Amino acid sequence: MRAMLVSAVLLAVALTGAQAQQMYRWVDQDGGVHYTQQPPPPDAKNVQRRAASVGMAEPSDLPYATQLAARNFPVTLFTSAECRAPCKDARESLEKRGIPFEEVVVGDEKSVEELKRVAGRTQVPVLRVGKQVEVGFEPDVWKSALDVAGYPASGPPLRARVRTEAPKQLPPVKLYIRADCGNLCEDARNLLLARKVTFQEVDLSTPETVEELTKLAGAAVVPVLIIGERVQRGFDAGFYNSLLDGAGFPRAAAATGAAKQQ
Repeated sequence: MRAMLVSAVLLAVALTGAQAQQMYRWVDQDGGVHYTQQPPPPDAKNVQRRAASVGMAEPSDLPYATQLAARNFPVTLFTSAECRAPCKDARESLEKRGIPFEEVVVGDEKSVEELKRVAGRTQVPVLRVGKQVEVGFEPDVWKSALDVAGYPASGPPLRARVRTEAPKQLPPVKLYIRADCGNLCEDARNLLLARKVTFQEVDLSTPETVEELTKLAGAAVVPVLIIGERVQRGFDAGFYNSLLDGAGFPRAAAATGAAKQQ
């Protein structure tokens, strides 16, 4: 009965299966390539329909010890888009251990104030396990905090429930690529498609586009992701997701699990 009660009050961390999402690839009158969820305008050229697979199978039956620890000592991870390697390592350490956690991407006044209340400062990453707070990623310290809370040493890999404050209007997104970029550009494109992000793809095939990217990123090295005024050089899935999270782009339900709406 106790196990059934604990299970009833916990949210499922992930959903099984994958969903197919429709995206359109089309070329405008100036030769610009666009990826959108909405059908392209009548004058669009080379219209293609693409089905993007979103999410992956995730375990939803957590061990009883994990369920109990999550109820008594819920875990929150505070990160930011600028944090990069430390936040990436922190996130992966929780995912690999199978810890159900909520990730707060600090990027607006509300989330900054929340982080100050929790940690007394704005440095990230920050781990909160129940009422215990650890500032900065120290693997041994974090492991000890999770051990004391009763989380098992290992479990099925899980993804975070990501909470961000979505702006009223999403910023424009551009992805700069080149024909010889290979898997890096393809992976960058596929991540945006999987998250159903409307974006413009710019191929560095002319001196004008090379000059444009050099001014924005300092060099014509691809891939480069531009979200509003934010520039991300190269491809790293964690950094891309953090930037998109911070800008307010939603994650698909299958990728985030049954996220608690804040």
